[in-house]
Amino acid sequence: MKTMEGSRFGLILALLAGALTLGLTSVWLNIGRMDMAYDIRNMERELDRRKTVMVKLEVERNNLLSPYRLGQLAEELGLVVPEPGQIRRIVDQ
Repeated sequence: MKTMEGSRFGLILALLAGALTLGLTSVWLNIGRMDMAYDIRNMERELDRRKTVMVKLEVERNNLLSPYRLGQLAEELGLVVPEPGQIRRIVDQ
């Protein structure tokens, strides 16, 4: 009788240890999953912010390089279109 009670007690202890291990593993994996989700959310925000900055910079670049803007800047600096004889080309030999 004592051996049967001892084996039941050992079995119950083993089952409790297994349940505790599974519970702690589940909690640990859930914490890791939440941490990963937080990191992904932060990376998505950073990507969106960088995309917005890129779009703004592209608009500003196109504005600064537009022919109308360059023409205005040339007038302010006193530049004129070169005459045909004023252009020199250097040819590599």
